[in-house]
Parts: sequence; structure tokens; C-alpha cells
Amino acid sequence: MTDHTDNRIEELSAAECMQLLRHSSYVGRIGFILDDRPMILPVNYLAEEQSLVFASLDGAKLHALAGGADVVFEVDEARPLYHAGWSVLVRGRAHEVTDERDIEALRRGPLQSWAAVHDAHWIRISIDEISGRRVPER
Repeated sequence: MTDHTDNRIEELSAAECMQLLRHSSYVGRIGFILDDRPMILPVNYLAEEQSLVFASLDGAKLHALAGGADVVFEVDEARPLYHAGWSVLVRGRAHEVTDERDIEALRRGPLQSWAAVHDAHWIRISIDEISGRRVPER
């Protein structure tokens, strides 16, 4: 029988998760369904009060996400030498940002897509559920 009393995993509060999303990571992974198959892609993002935003080029990813797709979004940090790290998982819906004022504000803001330099489309993911875990340093 395995003894689980030495479990080092700590559950994070929603506030701790939001703090990590906002200030500790700017590249995450979005999981969604594309052509009836699961897909995970990295994106650089910006965390807002109740959503995440990122830029995308026109293509299959944009079309799969733009109309309200259910998605998951994950960020993490690992410190292998210390056997430590954390992860945050968001569940929500993705929608293309279509309001011209929102688009202009996003274009002028701090988030600059690494891949979609011009003609970027903006995707917003609602933060419907958020959870996180941490394994602290020993």
C-alpha cells in the first residue's frame, strides 16, 4: 500500500491562479478541437480581469476558435533541479474580438504577437473555471 501522507501538491486559490496568469507567464498553451481531433498550440497572451486574449493569423486555428469553441488554456513553470513548479488551468469559451474599439486598444496595448505581426485577429477566452497546483521547493 502506498503512503500518500507525503503529498507535496498544494491547491492554489483562484486569486493565486490569476496572479500567476498575470505576472508569471506570458506564453501558454491552448487546447481545442480541430477537425474532430484534439490540438494544443502555444500562444503568447495577456490576462485581463475575466478573460485572456491572444492574436492569431487567419487560418484553421482561428476558424476553429472564433465562434465560441470550448477550450482549455494552461500555463506552468517547472524547476526540475528543485523538484518544484506550478500550473494553472483555465476552462472557457473562445470568441474572436470584433469590436473595432477593442481591437484598436489591443493593438496599442502591451501584447504583441510573435507570429501575427500584421493583420492579426484577436481571440478572447472567457475564464469560466480556473484551478492551479503547486509543488513547492524542498
